[in-house]
Amino acid sequence: MKSFRNILTLVAVVLLVSGYAMAGTIVTYSGQDDGAAITGPFPNSYAAQEAFDAVAGTLSPIGTIDFENQPLGYNANFTAAPGVTVSLTGPNYGDGFSGISTTTFGNLYGFNTTPGGANWLGFAGGTATFAFASPTEYFGFWLTGVQTVFTSSLTVTFSDGASQSLDVPINVNGGAQYFGFTDPGSAIASVTISNISNDAWGIDDVQYNTVPEPSSLLLLGGGALAVLIRRKRSR
Repeated sequence: MKSFRNILTLVAVVLLVSGYAMAGTIVTYSGQDDGAAITGPFPNSYAAQEAFDAVAGTLSPIGTIDFENQPLGYNANFTAAPGVTVSLTGPNYGDGFSGISTTTFGNLYGFNTTPGGANWLGFAGGTATFAFASPTEYFGFWLTGVQTVFTSSLTVTFSDGASQSLDVPINVNGGAQYFGFTDPGSAIASVTISNISNDAWGIDDVQYNTVPEPSSLLLLGGGALAVLIRRKRSR
């Protein structure tokens, strides 16, 4: 009888985990330091990142892609971190505009936001798609140099079972800003950042982490359930 109760408990846990993996509530975090110098300070952006970190950190350890180990120049496809690849679209405008750069022309253009770092990623007139070998539950990044005079639409698109599109606020006078979202229990395989305009801008310090796929959780639970059933029968 006790073994049977254990089986029922395990089944309930498996169903709860699988249900959690299929459901998510998207929450966005955004802070803008409009016109801030490339050296900062960025109080509003940091406040938004801290709020994001507080929630994302309870889901799983946060990984950060700062591009510091990437070769300079434009590569349409590259590995940004173990299990994370990046695909770029759009023209190659050269150093300081497209690809991995250390060059900046001021706060109206892309620049580095990593403390003590130098590299940042630009893709003016195109998109950047981050693909994850294992899904993530959240995603965040720093934007630099975005201006409303050039940019009317900047979006983040992904799928958590249904197609989602989030509109990113746009600075009027460049500077820096942070944008992120959490989607607990989701399985996001890729995220695309789009700014189809002639604005010169960049991103840096991309945050993410992987979560077990729902199928893996069910497989684990199913295996444990089979073991309990075999033990019950052997008795």
